[in-house]
Amino acid sequence: MKPFRFVPVLVLLISAGCGSDTAKPASTAPAVTTPDTEVVLVTYSGYVLPEAPAKAFTDTTGIAIKVVAVDDAGAALSRAIVSAGSPEGDVMFGVDSSLLTKATGSGAFDAFEADAAKALDGTVRLDPTGQMTPIDEANVCINYDAPWFAEKKITPPATFDDLADPMYKSLTVLLDPATSSPGLTFVSAANTLKGAGAARYFAALKTNDVSIVSSWSDGWNTRYTVNGGDRPIVLSYASSPPAEVVYSTTGATEPTSKVALDTCTRQVEFAGVLRGAKHPTAARRLIDAMLSREWQAELPLSNFVFPVVPGVALPEVFTKFAAVPAAPTVLDPATVGRERDSWIDSWRNTFG
Repeated sequence: MKPFRFVPVLVLLISAGCGSDTAKPASTAPAVTTPDTEVVLVTYSGYVLPEAPAKAFTDTTGIAIKVVAVDDAGAALSRAIVSAGSPEGDVMFGVDSSLLTKATGSGAFDAFEADAAKALDGTVRLDPTGQMTPIDEANVCINYDAPWFAEKKITPPATFDDLADPMYKSLTVLLDPATSSPGLTFVSAANTLKGAGAARYFAALKTNDVSIVSSWSDGWNTRYTVNGGDRPIVLSYASSPPAEVVYSTTGATEPTSKVALDTCTRQVEFAGVLRGAKHPTAARRLIDAMLSREWQAELPLSNFVFPVVPGVALPEVFTKFAAVPAAPTVLDPATVGRERDSWIDSWRNTFG
């Protein structure tokens, strides 16, 4: 783990008194220093702060981490942009590959990339502006309730096109790309793969009664049959199945969800310092800590994503049940940045 520096301080200067027409010399009283005691992390509602490394950060620095959760990543970023310069917090985590250029071109973030990020692979260092530090990676994919399909004697979906097949009518729940990070990743992948045919594909999804919800939590926790919902196909992550084992209340030793590997799209998540943050030094220290090996090692079982720091050991339940696609779709952030609004408009022209 990279050693922490001494606790940063903000310097408050005692100014000269006023109320006289006679100029007075500046005070020579010593400066008063106030250490940061809190850093506010703005993120999405599904994020879980890794408990042990977060506590170690606070114990070492004296800086408590306060989490402010805002719906899904898309909604959280929109709020950060609206409040640029007077943000709700100090750090935002959850900007991903499909939202990257929206974030870096918004004026909502200060330039800062953790030193440890400079040694990472170029496939995760996607921000040439130096505002965003990569923290984790995963693959957005279609998940399905395998026992449900076995019981109905229906072959599970395997491809994007299967979602528009009448065999799967009224079975799928997807996420709104205007509010959901994985939702935007799905729509970006569909446009990348289908080009001019994307609008026809979306129309076919609507005809097939695909349900659209605003966030990953709404889809996975509410509508998915594995969690008591009504739809056995959901947009989630290739690394979601291990969560079923980790959080099982029945002693399950393997997940019921399977992943349609040919539907996967690679996603990198980033953290950035919000412009106008009250505690910018503490914010930078937190991002440094998020790339420590201790923090990275907690990501698989706290947020069910892969660490970006190479060589970090993965827990057995994660390596056993997290699917790894051989050839996921890889989005070009610059292309997504140019086309994102038109892709979302096309989607909404179809779904309303």
